[in-house]
Amino acid sequence: MALCNHAQNARLAPPSSSTAVYKEECTQCFDNYDMAAGIDVCLTCFNGACPRTPTNHAHQHAMKSGHQLALNIRRVAKRTDDSNDGESPRPAKLTKLEIKEEVENDSSKYEYQTFVRCWGCSGAVIDVDANGDGDGERIRAVASAIMRAVEATKRSEIKAWTEEVTPCEHFESLTQTPGDGFTLDGLHTCSACEKHENLWLCLSCGHVGCGRRQYGGSGGNNHAISHYDQTGHKVSVKLGTITPEGSADAYCYACNDNKVDPRLAEHLKPFGINVLAQQKTEKSMAELQLEQNLKFDFSMTTADGEQLEPMAGPGLTGLRNLGNSCYMSSILQCVFNIDRFRDRYFPTAEDHFATCPKQKPADCVLCQLHKMASGLWSGRYAELQTDYDGKPAHQPGIPPAQFKDAIAQDHYEFSTMRQQDASEFFEHLNNQIDIAERAVAGGSMAPTTVFDFKTEERLQCLECKKVRYETQKGRFISLPMIKRRLNESDSQQTSSDDASAQKQEYAPVSIAECLDSMFGEELISDRPCPSCNKLVTMAKSTRFATFPKVLAVQVLRFEMVNFVPVKLSIPVRVPLGRIDFSAYRGYGIQPGEEPLPESDDGAKSDDASAPQEQPVDEAVVAQLESMGFPRVRCVKAVKATGNSGVEAAMGWVFEHMDDPTIDDPEEPQQQQQQQSALDPGAVEQLMAMGFEKASVEKALGATAGDANRALDFLLNMAGDESAGNDASAATGSVGPGSPQADDSPKHPGYELTGLVLHKGTSTHCGHYIANVRHGLTADESRWFMFNDARVAALKEPQTEQAYVCFFTRTDDDDK
Repeated sequence: MALCNHAQNARLAPPSSSTAVYKEECTQCFDNYDMAAGIDVCLTCFNGACPRTPTNHAHQHAMKSGHQLALNIRRVAKRTDDSNDGESPRPAKLTKLEIKEEVENDSSKYEYQTFVRCWGCSGAVIDVDANGDGDGERIRAVASAIMRAVEATKRSEIKAWTEEVTPCEHFESLTQTPGDGFTLDGLHTCSACEKHENLWLCLSCGHVGCGRRQYGGSGGNNHAISHYDQTGHKVSVKLGTITPEGSADAYCYACNDNKVDPRLAEHLKPFGINVLAQQKTEKSMAELQLEQNLKFDFSMTTADGEQLEPMAGPGLTGLRNLGNSCYMSSILQCVFNIDRFRDRYFPTAEDHFATCPKQKPADCVLCQLHKMASGLWSGRYAELQTDYDGKPAHQPGIPPAQFKDAIAQDHYEFSTMRQQDASEFFEHLNNQIDIAERAVAGGSMAPTTVFDFKTEERLQCLECKKVRYETQKGRFISLPMIKRRLNESDSQQTSSDDASAQKQEYAPVSIAECLDSMFGEELISDRPCPSCNKLVTMAKSTRFATFPKVLAVQVLRFEMVNFVPVKLSIPVRVPLGRIDFSAYRGYGIQPGEEPLPESDDGAKSDDASAPQEQPVDEAVVAQLESMGFPRVRCVKAVKATGNSGVEAAMGWVFEHMDDPTIDDPEEPQQQQQQQSALDPGAVEQLMAMGFEKASVEKALGATAGDANRALDFLLNMAGDESAGNDASAATGSVGPGSPQADDSPKHPGYELTGLVLHKGTSTHCGHYIANVRHGLTADESRWFMFNDARVAALKEPQTEQAYVCFFTRTDDDDK
């Protein structure tokens, strides 16, 4: 039809280079522009929505926003000479690492069918050329700009992948003197060993040394960096990566970073190397990192070589890998398999979309949670494909790109495309859900409460026998690994240069042994006793004060060796039936026990408005202390990074090494002064999330006014009032047979219902997959493997490589 009143009166402007344009996928479901209905892109705000029934999010967006005009985009693959019977051509072999913007108007692959429609006129198609006036030209200009724009999720991925490599002064001030005996023939072998790969040429003297040794025996033997330690020659170039265009992997040991040598051709001339005659024969650092991750694209086979059966359907929808996103996908598969999460976000998805006040669903965490639940459980996107031989093949999966952008926005680690720790993402996911849910009924509908529990810490002086009980909130427990080496005597006799010495073999451990180790008694020396008034040895033990509906367990598979996280490849055996947790229940103070008096430094302040100390993750503090750093420095690092994990804290420590006050104790007076000068904007920002003003001011005062750290403080301290009540009860009223403060059974039992496996050598590389149980009981259930987009049935879960486990409580006994 000709231009309608909506088209003539619409105020339209083309998107700028910084405007987010969603043109490939609906922001409320996983329909995309490859489907028959295409995607409608709003000509006003550039939201992308599906126009197909029954959801028709495009019409819904128009009704809510008043934006009536939309550009419909459908991408259609062109037939090529080597395609058969309408099938898509086989994908080209990956021969080059290249992360770049896709050229949308690639006429050799696709054609793009577009038209403009008006939802104010029941979705009628508009002929923008009908009137021949400026209105049509204005609409065409906006539509053309949309087609040229980079898809919003792709733009964020490109930004996240970008690593800015710059020159440094050490390449500019380079002094070159080829060493005695230097010959071109020596470029093919390390000068100190027989390594032929991963060789680095010193640009000062021409020394050739192999790269750094990697855990597991790969890499080199550290001879290049040893040369730097001995000579102080700062810069080198990786042989085999030199191209005729004058690029290569260059490294500065003084800067301890990858660098660009802008005068590479000039710097290679003294050694007789002609850049124009070079051919790249080795992978660059970026290519090696990507290849390492691609190596973990495991074939879906059993240990016996049997091919696993591809599966698809509701609850069996895979998640496409965005590039190092397996840590997120594996956690999401386990979490959305939990009843509370599925029931909170799946059945109510369309109701939420219809009432959500945010104009752009892509920016709304709750919208993306509903979208993810619907995508995983509706079954709409879980359809098996057919391979070139006509056999069933794995589903393509749904891309969690918009979910990742929303849940990880502005996070300094999860917003990148680097590999991350799955357990840290689990904690971050819970925090983000809590923040989003506070806007809905004060957070009463948050499904994260299924993980909530309290632990009871018992401290007893071994001289006066008096005790103290304290409770703490938690959402997951971290189980220590028990290391029992196999053939330890053999490994000690092995040369340190032998690759096999880098890999230890350990005896399997049971989950019960790990639990007993965590909940066992620990002796603490030189602890001040307020009753004895001297330093004594105390016995410390931990028990559950309450039990969660779902117990999340992290198996501590990584330990720090020379400041590098190293994986402990210890097989863990987890029973598939009911595990009795009765032995780990705490009952508070018992008859005949006498409580320890409160010491002056340990007594709680009667002033409720006084700022409290920011809680710190003691596990991270302990890891930093094990590296030799003072406790004061470790606590400061954990606080400064908002309990974001050992890597972030360690980075803070290294950045502040030259700070003369780094080991000075924090003074409480500083916190009181900070509270009196709080940023009103930060107070308002946190109050908008549903927190009380008094709590916000207390949190900002305890965190030097840092809004991000204050938010973490508020989330960790939520419910402290009830925890305080529990603590007071624990010192005098709770005993055997007393009513429990929660609904836990007297003999709590748990069954394994999900686990995340890590395959690889460290948190920086490797691959995560998920094993998930469908079914109410162990006898009636089935296990499935989720390897990114691929889903397959399992006979039993692969517990030996478990990293994060989810146990569901079975309330089948009397309470």
